[in-house]
Amino acid sequence: VRGEYISIIKMISKDIKIIFGLAFMLSIGLLLNILACVLWKNWWPLLVVIAYFLAPLPNMLCVHCGRGYEYTHGNTFTNAGFFITGVCIVSGFALPGVLAHLGKMGVEALFMGLAGGLIVYGSILTYLHCFHKSDPDQSIN
Repeated sequence: VRGEYISIIKMISKDIKIIFGLAFMLSIGLLLNILACVLWKNWWPLLVVIAYFLAPLPNMLCVHCGRGYEYTHGNTFTNAGFFITGVCIVSGFALPGVLAHLGKMGVEALFMGLAGGLIVYGSILTYLHCFHKSDPDQSIN
């Protein structure tokens, strides 16, 4: 029976293993953020999870709207999307610190939220590195 499992594992491609690993890491990051809320009975750290889901939206929308509008120094819509996405990502890391400074959440929840954020954004960056093919139209000048 064990030999059958080993042969099945060998048949799984490298990409599927990477996707399963990234899904596991993403769930661990979200679990840390939810535990930061539940363990200290404070739901303010859940605002960080909203920033995770809002971060890619400006980039996707601006890249879609900016097709066909090339200027001399790059695409203005695409650059605006990169900027707004960066603001969302920075706010995802800064929001736990601000909430801890205001006394809305404890230091323990701050560290759990930051660890969860690092894991979530790290898994997103790993996915983009492994699976996103570079498009010459969307290069940064």
